[in-house]
Amino acid sequence: MNSLRRQQGLVGSISPVQFKYRANEALYKTLDRAETQFPQAHSGAVNSLAVDSLEQRFLLTGGGDASLKIWDLGETVVDSVGDTKYKCLEEIPRKDGHSFGVSHVQWWPFDNGLFVSSSFDNTVKVWDANVLAEAYSFNLENKIYNFDISSLGDHSLVATAADHPYVRLLDLRTTSSSHTLVAHSGKVLSVKWSPRSAHELASAGSDGTVRLWDIRRANACVESLDMGRTSEQPSRTPMQYRKAHRASVNGLCWFPAGDFLVSSGNDEKIRVWGMRSPGDSSAGGRNMLVNFGPLVRNRFLQTLDPCLSPSSDLQTPYLFFPSDNGELFMFQAVDGKIVKRLTPPSTRTTSSSIRTACIIPRGPGHLQFLSGALDGSITVWSPNVAVEPEQKDVELLGEKKPTVLDDIWKSIHF
Repeated sequence: MNSLRRQQGLVGSISPVQFKYRANEALYKTLDRAETQFPQAHSGAVNSLAVDSLEQRFLLTGGGDASLKIWDLGETVVDSVGDTKYKCLEEIPRKDGHSFGVSHVQWWPFDNGLFVSSSFDNTVKVWDANVLAEAYSFNLENKIYNFDISSLGDHSLVATAADHPYVRLLDLRTTSSSHTLVAHSGKVLSVKWSPRSAHELASAGSDGTVRLWDIRRANACVESLDMGRTSEQPSRTPMQYRKAHRASVNGLCWFPAGDFLVSSGNDEKIRVWGMRSPGDSSAGGRNMLVNFGPLVRNRFLQTLDPCLSPSSDLQTPYLFFPSDNGELFMFQAVDGKIVKRLTPPSTRTTSSSIRTACIIPRGPGHLQFLSGALDGSITVWSPNVAVEPEQKDVELLGEKKPTVLDDIWKSIHF
């Protein structure tokens, strides 16, 4: 990229960071199905994916077939038909781990020797990845849809979302239930710790509400988001009547700085909420009125968390959302403008749509995303910057067909 800058005479006219943002923006717009893919991952839906944050190499997957698998993103094998596939390192089959479908998986943020899984069999299990053995199991006596571990490392609490109105906080240090937050009037579908404060938590429920919590307080619920609140002024609607969506809220995602929260609901709306700054006494949770258009399809009562591009990739993030019609939408998170529509291979070859159940980024700098579908497949999405054969022929004749790098040059030439 630096050589490109020198060739175009741009040295000094744009900072390296800004150049990286512009280059990545152009590359993101070429995202397509990568050449290296996975073999059939699970016999049931791929309900959850997680890449370890230390090496960004090991992928953990949880399936509707109740199995757990660990894959090596740094090692591939060639299958019987000559295709290059990622290698499965380990598997915990049904009955050896969970007895019903796995709903969520997550690596421990600072130790890829430990991971956590939840299931519709009512349990949250803690695993030693080094020996692939169960270290501890919590039985919550209700189906578990989602959980989250704080990325800040200030505590060992796992927040859980289950088929009851409460958010339970499990303490892995004491192997006990630390807190029970009286959260919603229906089931809880998603929970997410704030990336800004280890004590702040967001929860989403089937009652159409999104609640914000400060677990240090006796009265822990500090806010219930109100879609009618569009200014800095606090909502005048009593907290018990506030709604974030007109139907169940089944997805949450924080901006990396914790200054905005994204929610998605069965009313087929995606909303962005402005959060208060640390030390600000005014209530947070203002509806930013970002319009993501009419294409979103989200009708099923199951956890479906959107995801954002890593903060170091782009100056303003892109939001990825798996729609019920099988497509993956890539939006500009700040204004809702659609950037690209990704179509998984299963929906290209079948008449019926195969829904995507989850999508995650691999990590900063990789410009790679992974999605899991209801048919048990995992798709890798990467920038497509390959030179087409006909383009090579044109270049041999002394003519140059525009490339992705040319698009980058155009985007930064003021």
